[in-house]
Amino acid sequence: MTNGDEELPRKMIWVSLWCIQTLPSDRPSMTKVVEMLEGSLQPLQIPPKPSFSLPTE
Repeated sequence: MTNGDEELPRKMIWVSLWCIQTLPSDRPSMTKVVEMLEGSLQPLQIPPKPSFSLPTE
């Protein structure tokens, strides 16, 4: 498995987590989503934990 093979699923997960933020103002525009998917993973910030996430132990 190459680095690119590992990067794409991670990028898609991070972008999808940004898209399901509770507050609409926290969600990226579709233009931003395309930029995030086409760009490298490095500048992507990890999204905040969704309000409906389960607590971790």
